[in-house]
Amino acid sequence: MDNRRLANCYRSFYRLRISPASGEKAFLATCCNNMFRGQNHIIINSGIKDGWNSPQFQFQRKLILKNDWSFCKGSSCFFYPYFDESQLLNRPFIKSAISEKKCKLDYLPQAVNIIPSYSCNNNCYMCYHVSQRDEEKENRLSDELLEEIEDDIIPAAEFVTISGGEPLFSKRTKGFIERVMLAHPKKKLLINTNGVLLHEYGPEKIVASNIFLNITVYGMEEASYESVTGKTHCGIIFQNVQRLLDLGYQNMRLIFIITSRNYKDSGKFCAFIEKNKSIKGILRNNCFEATKYWGLMRQLEKKYYNIASRLKFIYQSESLFNSITRRLYDPFLYLRYLRGKTRL
Repeated sequence: MDNRRLANCYRSFYRLRISPASGEKAFLATCCNNMFRGQNHIIINSGIKDGWNSPQFQFQRKLILKNDWSFCKGSSCFFYPYFDESQLLNRPFIKSAISEKKCKLDYLPQAVNIIPSYSCNNNCYMCYHVSQRDEEKENRLSDELLEEIEDDIIPAAEFVTISGGEPLFSKRTKGFIERVMLAHPKKKLLINTNGVLLHEYGPEKIVASNIFLNITVYGMEEASYESVTGKTHCGIIFQNVQRLLDLGYQNMRLIFIITSRNYKDSGKFCAFIEKNKSIKGILRNNCFEATKYWGLMRQLEKKYYNIASRLKFIYQSESLFNSITRRLYDPFLYLRYLRGKTRL
């Protein structure tokens, strides 16, 4: 399915993304795919629990309960293969909230994606966080917000994802991970990482914990990897992957992002996943290059259909059409929001 738009998406009933905004504030959104819409995010100094029931998110739920997903127009939506979202929709309290048409929820988000800091050890040319990862002015969440997340949000969540930047590069994020694992040793924790520093964090520690890994791969050869990231880390990453495999680790997923600088390596990536049966893989395109490599992805998806259970394809598009649609529809949706705001 080329357009991964969800026909019936209820993410605003169970999902929250928490990332840094300027001034150590928190940027809250219910979805990563359309978070830059004015109606799909808020910026707060504190009070994430209150933010979860902000007028913006209640407005989304109100539309959804009318089978109206208009706040998604212009977004590049796709299925998250990281966990089975249907599990959450089957939770009695979430089913009840939807059936009783509640816009203000009496529970906290069950799936949270947390970015304590945008600090990173790579310099990817297409990264949209490039202006936010200055090491001298680290864009990060405040200590007070991190404390609130640790005390209130994580204990209530069923699925916890920690991203960046690079989580294992930022001392702040590494400390956050350690505290979460110490306080909740049985909670499943997914870390999105570029894999460069896994040997420093400790492969044995990862294997012995409930940590799941999404390792982003930007090239299968050193030259292509460097052309995307500006770094020569490719060999280190696959050494770390092999070390985890040697230890019997099976909670690993590799994600290859196709760009104009590494697309020739995409077939090698698929072959690598086919060869290593204990690894799952995702191949997706760089959304800012729109549909340029969708044809190549379709060919590879067809060729490697035999491992479809382990290798997923995500088709994204931040096309001119998407961008124009989003901008044209924003004023109309904002007027609807203002009109209905007092009646939430």
